[in-house]
Amino acid sequence: AQVRHIKRLIVHEHYSSGSERNDIALLELDQPVQCSGSIQLACVPDASLHVMELTNCYISGWGSTAARSGGPTDMLQEAKVQLINTRLCNGSHWYHGAIHSHNLCAGYPQGGIDTCQVGAG
Repeated sequence: AQVRHIKRLIVHEHYSSGSERNDIALLELDQPVQCSGSIQLACVPDASLHVMELTNCYISGWGSTAARSGGPTDMLQEAKVQLINTRLCNGSHWYHGAIHSHNLCAGYPQGGIDTCQVGAG
């Protein structure tokens, strides 16, 4: 593991904590990270990619990568999830219209791993 400190934090200019819209930020670290077998650069998708045509994506966060298995961790985790149609997510069984058009709904219809169990961001 490598420890780095945040030199600068740039929050999205239209971030709204109440609605969690534009919940994304850019971090500048105090020193470069050395890539290794367990530390790698993030992939940037091709600009022509249409997200809604995809069926899976990877999520990351400090929560658990398995259903019902503990709380937050100190190590950034990654999990593969399915993209779910926003209309289905906004249905009465799930989020009741809370998913905005600029959000992605990802996880598994039967429950388990998703980004909504521990935190946003």
